[in-house]
Amino acid sequence: MGELISEVDKNDNFLGLREREEFYSGKHIHRAAHLILLNPENKMLIQKRSPKKRWYPGRYTYSVSGTVADESYEACMEREMLEEIGISVPFRKLFKIPCIFENKGAFHTVFSGLCSEKTVNLIRPDPEEAMSVEWVELEELHGTIKAEPEKYTPSLREGIQKIFQEGYWKYFF
Repeated sequence: MGELISEVDKNDNFLGLREREEFYSGKHIHRAAHLILLNPENKMLIQKRSPKKRWYPGRYTYSVSGTVADESYEACMEREMLEEIGISVPFRKLFKIPCIFENKGAFHTVFSGLCSEKTVNLIRPDPEEAMSVEWVELEELHGTIKAEPEKYTPSLREGIQKIFQEGYWKYFF
């Protein structure tokens, strides 16, 4: 049996668990959690997804992105942080991106976290998840997403556009 993840309805109400493979059809909606991880210089860590990933291989996305199993969005974030970058930092919920089917039918809850200079040096990306990681200025990322949207996952594009529309300082400082 494959990995089970949460299936939800169009209002993000939990329906039950379904095998991950079934979500690739685009007929079911799942939940995902993402982390905007900032360093002390307020640069954001992004990852370039592994070419082996089924969803958006080779595109840039959040430093941590995961599908929600039989758990809360917050528990998913705790687990995925350790799995994908090898660290755990305090985080807080920023907002939920409504279900958009370009995202293969998913609700995306975005969190922010801040890591210290010491924690930055402990980050170890999982090669199964990411080809590479890099720190980028938020304004620079916003500009490149507008100029070359095809290089980024839909959920990252939506999240970055939202924080700039609303004034990102309200989320981070």
